[in-house]
Amino acid sequence: MNTFTALYPLLSVVVGALVVLLLEVFLKRENRDYLAFVSILFLLNAGRECIRVWNRDYTYFDGNLQLDNMALFLCLILTLATIFVILISMKYLRQQNTNLGEYYALLLFALSGMMIMVSSTDLLIIFLGLEVLSMSSYALAGLKQGDERSMEAGVKYFMLGSFASAFLVFGLAFLYGAAHSLDIPAIIGFFRADNSFSLMGLAGLGLLIVGFGFKIAVVPFHMWTPDVYEGSPTPITAFFSVGPKAVGFAVLIRLFHLYWTDSLNSQIVSSALWVIAVLTMVAGNLIALRQRNIKRILAYSSIAHAGYLLVAILAKDNGGLLFYLLVYLFMNIGAFAAVTAMTKKGTEYVDLEDFKGIGFRYPWIGATLAVFLVSLAGFPPTGGFLAKFYIFSSAVREGLIPLVIIGVLASLVSVFYYLRIVVYMYMHPATHDIEIDTYNPALFLVLFLCLYGVLQLGLFPGNVLIIIKQAVASLPLL
Repeated sequence: MNTFTALYPLLSVVVGALVVLLLEVFLKRENRDYLAFVSILFLLNAGRECIRVWNRDYTYFDGNLQLDNMALFLCLILTLATIFVILISMKYLRQQNTNLGEYYALLLFALSGMMIMVSSTDLLIIFLGLEVLSMSSYALAGLKQGDERSMEAGVKYFMLGSFASAFLVFGLAFLYGAAHSLDIPAIIGFFRADNSFSLMGLAGLGLLIVGFGFKIAVVPFHMWTPDVYEGSPTPITAFFSVGPKAVGFAVLIRLFHLYWTDSLNSQIVSSALWVIAVLTMVAGNLIALRQRNIKRILAYSSIAHAGYLLVAILAKDNGGLLFYLLVYLFMNIGAFAAVTAMTKKGTEYVDLEDFKGIGFRYPWIGATLAVFLVSLAGFPPTGGFLAKFYIFSSAVREGLIPLVIIGVLASLVSVFYYLRIVVYMYMHPATHDIEIDTYNPALFLVLFLCLYGVLQLGLFPGNVLIIIKQAVASLPLL
């Protein structure tokens, strides 16, 4: 149904961003926590609108913006992630002298770009959403004034992001030249047609994979990730680790869920993604072994998890991929929230040595971080175990046994660097005093909710799997 109602979730986020920008002018710098609460109110309203229109299949702009169940599910995930990031940012911004009102507006604008991307099947509209997300992300990465690493992160993200966008635009031009359309079902229909081997179309699809490969941080398009994650404000690093990855894979789901056939086109792309998945899982986990900075460890961990998610794309397991993204939200934002808690005014403790003895000195931080790391490694009874189990099981059913073996071995390698952090927290005596301000109710609320999410999805995932099944069933058919 073509109705203006389809715009309500997106409008709630955009209007929220504009209201925050206006209020920022009238509030003193030390009072800007109010802007966080205003932002959360608009985000809660956006989430309510997404729930209200579930199963309605509303569209607008002649179907270029569509709220099918998969778009709504991803909008809810992204909205929840943004709320978590805002909550863990409130005290952090004051401690790091970065309490800027535009911070929350940029987060909301970035979310609006992601909502556009997951709600469209037109590649040009998706590209516009990507640019809204990218422009906001570049500013957020370099937001820490006077911090050389933050400035480097912003510049590096901008330069490489612009380079990736150029590949994407070039790919769109090739696809339009081949299929005479930028609508994803029309493009897939072109590739599935009999006797349709198009070098121009394959080149366009390849360039599209390069552009989105940058956003989801797969090898060899991952070069920006560790430096940007390390230099960005820690809550923004949490946002980068979940948001762009989720929307990138959402686009890949829409692009490939009807693409896999026995044609030569499909076999070439499948082989390319197979190689990228292997490189991503292996390189991400092996390079993480040598890192001493927690944010860089989690950056390479994020790269490795992108490889696992590519396995789901190749296994045609869209439901498993959505479940993995939901679990990944809780365990990754939870881990970064625990790292954010290790701060005091003007100082962040992110070196591995700083975490010695933390498990006993700050038990709530140590215990929750340990659970998130165990979940990232894939141990039961956490959600991370089930997420990997579903994806690898689907891959085995599809005959991708060599890929599964490589994935499992790479996952075993990851156990070392995840558990090494736990060992430092509980089995190494502190070598120097770490003093942090533990009064941070908003951050500890996020830690509790993420802990609950990781354990709930690991033990009782049934209700969520029903919702995910409805989301996957809403994907359009040719």
